[in-house]
Amino acid sequence: MVKVLSVHVGRAKTYGDANAKDFLEREWRTASFKEVVKRPLHVGFEGFEDDEVADRAHHGGIDKAVFANSYENYAHWAAFLGLERLPFGALSENLTIVGLHESNVMLGDIHEIGSAILQVTQPRKPCWKISRRWNHTELTNKIFTDGLSGWYYRVLKEGIIGTGDTVRTASHEICRISILEANHAFKEPEHSTKTLERILTLPSIAQSYRDSIVRRLEGTSDLAYMQTL
Repeated sequence: MVKVLSVHVGRAKTYGDANAKDFLEREWRTASFKEVVKRPLHVGFEGFEDDEVADRAHHGGIDKAVFANSYENYAHWAAFLGLERLPFGALSENLTIVGLHESNVMLGDIHEIGSAILQVTQPRKPCWKISRRWNHTELTNKIFTDGLSGWYYRVLKEGIIGTGDTVRTASHEICRISILEANHAFKEPEHSTKTLERILTLPSIAQSYRDSIVRRLEGTSDLAYMQTL
């Protein structure tokens, strides 16, 4: 069964040392440290109640209102980080879902969860903050390389979502491209021109993601958001 294992929200806070030069010590502001919420939560067009976004220029908004991750990846990331297990919300996601994976979640999929209806708009583009979250300079690049990024939703119908809610796929785009396929194409654009061009035909993808695909095809893409040095 495909269901929500855990729901998480977080407040934006400042961490680190304003005078530090080292990447793992310098000051930063984030809402990456999300807490498990036991009660059902309202999700609106801008995301979950009580959830904040520290950098609204690059995160959040109606096209990236909810971030989901696959529980199937937890063992993989625990092993990479040298940990026995990871707590729910470890990848800074709002929803930890079992039964879905980047290989079977398609761009444009519409999922009914609780009383809400959500649509997959793009993969998560891993930035340096997830490396800071775990004090591991290679984590961001590893997410990018493996393509196990999680995915963003826009909210088509506001509602209530809670732990244990089933996730039902209501519809697919005609042109089916998985999150994993999209991530691998973005990683190697020189070998994946046709896939990237197919992604651009999907009306449901986030505008910012569409723009990044165009830049990737033009060879003008800037991956500075991943820099961890």
